Amino acid sequence: MDIGNALTRYLSERASKLDSYAHQELHRFASHIGREKLIEQVRAPHVAGYAEAEVSKGGDVKGRLDPVKGFLTYLSKKGLHTENLSTHVKIPRPSIKGGAVSTRPAFQTMEMTQSGLEARKKELADLKGQRPEIVQAIRTAAADKDFRENAPLDAAREEQGKIEARIRDLEEEIRRAEVVDAQGGSGVGVGATVTLRNLDSDKDETYSIVDTMEADPASAKISVSSPIGAAIAGKIEGTQVSVQTPKGARRYLINKVKFQG
Repeated sequence: MDIGNALTRYLSERASKLDSYAHQELHRFASHIGREKLIEQVRAPHVAGYAEAEVSKGGDVKGRLDPVKGFLTYLSKKGLHTENLSTHVKIPRPSIKGGAVSTRPAFQTMEMTQSGLEARKKELADLKGQRPEIVQAIRTAAADKDFRENAPLDAAREEQGKIEARIRDLEEEIRRAEVVDAQGGSGVGVGATVTLRNLDSDKDETYSIVDTMEADPASAKISVSSPIGAAIAGKIEGTQVSVQTPKGARRYLINKVKFQG
């Protein structure tokens, strides 16, 4: 079963318990992961990376991530995934200052590569270009005055909600973007391509260090906040590091650090 079908099933079973905001956040999560991705292909880094990005935005982190945790717990309970991926959605507790709840500032710069920024801008332009088509679809569906069972209208409105939510996310990320120095300078960071020697297997592994939203482990693009990324961040060539993994600690030697440009 893929993510899209699983979400449809989940929402049909939880319809009376989830509000429109939860529906929106779940659809946004599914779009990020990939609706056609098979559930068993979803891995902890995909989920953790999404959660980290949401936490970095500040604001109502709990409201955005609680529905996601519920959905991931459901996948585990129904035997659709062998792991309870909800454990990788970390929601920080808000601090209390002066009797008020203090949240992380909504504005915080995001380091990203130039290619990552350009990809976001392209996606934003594409989505904005879809607005007239969605509006027309809603008008056409609304022409049917029987709103009680108007599936086309519901589908069009749902699609509009997903697109507008993604547009807001992209606009915020672009606003906060800080393109990394292509020449680097102080060790491993976003924008670097790093060759590591696995001292346990004596084999080389090469990774591109990117921001959380660009992370794609299958393409050797890892987030600077991933276990390996965090271990080598700021380090220079010739440094040995230890990385904790589910199978135990792994030792690496940083053989080469290269910045594009």
